[in-house]
Amino acid sequence: MADSAVIAIDIGGTTSRVAVVKGSQVQERLEIPTEAHRGPNDLLKRLEGLLDQLDGAATAGMVGVACTGRVHTGQVSAVNLQTMPGWTAVPVEVHLREALERPVRVINDAKAATLAEYTAGENPGHFLFVTVSTGIGSGLVLGGQLHEAPTGLDVGLGFTRGLEREPLEYGSSGTALGRLALAAGFPDTAALFDRAEAGDPEAIGLLSSPLLALADRLADVHALLGLRSLCLGGSVGLRRHTREVVQAQLPGVEVRAAIHGADAGLIGAALYALGSAVPGPRSAKVRAP
Repeated sequence: MADSAVIAIDIGGTTSRVAVVKGSQVQERLEIPTEAHRGPNDLLKRLEGLLDQLDGAATAGMVGVACTGRVHTGQVSAVNLQTMPGWTAVPVEVHLREALERPVRVINDAKAATLAEYTAGENPGHFLFVTVSTGIGSGLVLGGQLHEAPTGLDVGLGFTRGLEREPLEYGSSGTALGRLALAAGFPDTAALFDRAEAGDPEAIGLLSSPLLALADRLADVHALLGLRSLCLGGSVGLRRHTREVVQAQLPGVEVRAAIHGADAGLIGAALYALGSAVPGPRSAKVRAP
């Protein structure tokens, strides 16, 4: 079963992807801008059209969907409606099951990436995955169990306290850092990080407060759970400077970049569809693919 081809869909705040995944390998991949302001029905229809362009989709037996936001009984609700307007109890599972005529399973995108990264390497003990990109999402494996709160009420690290006591992602996400970069005269977030990683004091100073706020919340999680491993993904999380700031605050924890990079959500969605995570009332047992 682990070698079965699966259609994987990853719906993010900025970019959405479709792929054919076999095992832990992405065989084909296409992507489009999410353009969330056009509404959920528009995006789902565009994703259906994109799947028609994947050669291997016709023979794939199941569909795994990773989507930003709260997921409960196959329905998706955005936590931040500014990022995903109109996404309230969207019946993603039913819609795609009827459109694609295949079994469909839906999981939060950060939790999907958590599955992919946890099964990718040696991760003893408690494991935390955090994606820092358009927003900030996270997933936890506790004692070999993927944590899933009843009714999907957990909202992840991005809505813990950050700068000025606002949600962390309002000041430390890629979206927030993009605004910071533009205000300081940098063309974009990537340019700001390029300068910081080259040792530029101005760029390092601009990133200091947002990244230390992120590191502080991760230190809080460590203080509660005793992490052995911490994995960072997303456009900001994958930057070397981000990992260096976080590692300095967590000297006893292995802080690493996501092995699967931008494909973590797709691979995790495929694993979830195949039952590599078996749902329980509060958690899912993680099994190797």
